[in-house]
Amino acid sequence: MKIKFLEDLKLAREYRKFESTLKAQNPLVDMWGHEKTYGKAQPHDFQLMVNNYQSWAYACIQRNAFSVAKVDLKLYKKTRSNEGTDYQEIEEHPFLELMANVNPFFNRFELWCLTVTFLDLTGNAYWWLVKDAFGIPRALWNIPSHWMKIVPSKTDFIAGYIMQQPGSPTKVPFDIEDIIHFKYPSPFSLYYGCPPMYAAAYDIDINRELKAHGVNFLMNNAQPGGVLYTDQRLGDKEYERLRTMWNMRHKGGVNAGKMAILESGLKYEKTGSNLQELQFPETSRNVRDSILAIFGVPASQLGLVEDVNRANAEANEYVYQNGTILPKLKLIEEKLNEKMMPIYDVGIVCEFDNPVPQDKDFRLREQTEHIRSGYSSIDDVRQEDGRDPYDTPETSMPLIPFSVIPAGSPKPEPVVEGTAPQDSKGYKPLHETKEKRTRKWEVFAAMTHPQERHFGGVMKRFFERQRAIVMENVNKYKAYPVKAGFDASILFSMNEEDNRLKAIAKAYVEEAMKSGALLGYNELNNPIDFNLIEPNILRAVEKRVVFFAESVNKNTASLIKEALDQGISLGESIDKIANRITDIYDFSEKFRSVRIARTEVIGASNEGQLWSYRENGVEAKMWITARDENVRESHQIDGQTIDINQRFTLKSGEHLDYPGDRDAPVGEIVNCRCCVSPVVKT
Repeated sequence: MKIKFLEDLKLAREYRKFESTLKAQNPLVDMWGHEKTYGKAQPHDFQLMVNNYQSWAYACIQRNAFSVAKVDLKLYKKTRSNEGTDYQEIEEHPFLELMANVNPFFNRFELWCLTVTFLDLTGNAYWWLVKDAFGIPRALWNIPSHWMKIVPSKTDFIAGYIMQQPGSPTKVPFDIEDIIHFKYPSPFSLYYGCPPMYAAAYDIDINRELKAHGVNFLMNNAQPGGVLYTDQRLGDKEYERLRTMWNMRHKGGVNAGKMAILESGLKYEKTGSNLQELQFPETSRNVRDSILAIFGVPASQLGLVEDVNRANAEANEYVYQNGTILPKLKLIEEKLNEKMMPIYDVGIVCEFDNPVPQDKDFRLREQTEHIRSGYSSIDDVRQEDGRDPYDTPETSMPLIPFSVIPAGSPKPEPVVEGTAPQDSKGYKPLHETKEKRTRKWEVFAAMTHPQERHFGGVMKRFFERQRAIVMENVNKYKAYPVKAGFDASILFSMNEEDNRLKAIAKAYVEEAMKSGALLGYNELNNPIDFNLIEPNILRAVEKRVVFFAESVNKNTASLIKEALDQGISLGESIDKIANRITDIYDFSEKFRSVRIARTEVIGASNEGQLWSYRENGVEAKMWITARDENVRESHQIDGQTIDINQRFTLKSGEHLDYPGDRDAPVGEIVNCRCCVSPVVKT
């Protein structure tokens, strides 16, 4: 911990020499407009600032400290890609353990309270990092900022730090790498910060004297503010005796209000004013408000309820958190990311949660308007507020009542006799022209897209949790040699994961199938009580969910087995094999989750449509190819019309009952976005 190139005494001498040099180079230092008795705090008179930690200054600083301390600090792994910067939260890390167990005598909350307290008092806060043999911090100590001195360097800006307790001759040096120095930027020094306590110096002095004056006045109910006179002639000695005695007993704020006892011949003539005449309450309130403003604390934060109602209290809370607390958090987290995070890993950053509350009235008006105008669905708004969605077709997208048609999309055209030519088989397609098929696909895509997005997010979280289970089990085998037979069945239970995925996916598959069924009934102009058909839909959903869950987990297990076999054949360590598994879940969370959700939603929606056509006696069906350039060649069969119970023939020769038919080869259904349309027979 010693500074290598200077002895303690030499450090102290160098520092004093540097201070005197600064004073000579900066003649404006002695030209500040402060008095010598009151409000005299200079930017670096840190001991005086600490001594002023009382009354309204204490209340403001404590409120700021508590407000910062209650905000959670989180750790993230930052990665950059072509799509931008991604942040993944880290839940277990030595830094988080350190913040949870700061040192044997202080906890996390106390650490933050002391840090903000010293910042507001002196403009500076110092953390001492106690490191182990590997240079990793194992304890943190908050050193009182008025004990610390900075040792400048001609080459490195700062050579180190010296700690000296008041009244102690011992000076303790610290290396620059062992100290993290938080400070408020100052126009007076490049080394030290400038606190709000400095700006409040006059108001704090006035407040202190007002309090002392008021207490003494109230205790004695008298005020010797005036002049003494007598008809007798006083000698020099008698005059000096009376003047000294009077000043000693009555001069200054602490003596205000003391009763005066006059000697014979002396008379008192009042020249001062009482508290009311001095407008004591108004003056005291003005001083208080000035101190609160300097520290950025609204009166309502301190329990002062003058002219406060719920509306402006919430507004004050927003202003306080956004204008006072949030900048303090940013200052602290950026200093930690600059000085402390690189000790662990250059790709790690810490960040406080955002303490700023929402403007509730504005948010309520915004939500109402978004739902009313069709900008957002009810489920979108609920998820933005951190609530679970209802997961129904009517709430998952902006809808026109009972039509499941997204707002702004073209309505499906009902069957109208005589509007389309009949083909040789007597079929009349509902969407016989290319333009009508395009409109149908747009309606279908607008219905399924938000379902894909929501289900994709759920699948991403499913893979994240499965990753955690698998990696925990991988770590259990680090102590054992890797050999053949080490496969996915060891890493996760297929039965448990199948049951978990079925429980998660059921609501989304059911939503997609119900949406498709309702869309089909609406196309045929056949309103129906959904309660009558729901049991049949649910039986179809159950079958589809079982197939879906088993297929997804089987594919994941296959990918893991392939990675394990490759790693074992190459003689890789368990750590390298773990990296292979990590790559699988990275791919699953970013890409497979989206692909799986799209495939299942499209397939279930088309199955629901086809089910409604059959229930309504429709005898034929038409394939509508997705309307963009991403359609695979084998699906370019737009307009193909067949009997309702026959299978479409793809250009590849495969046969599908509907787009997304789970009985078809995987290569023909993954990412398919085509849809089916009814054809009525006349």
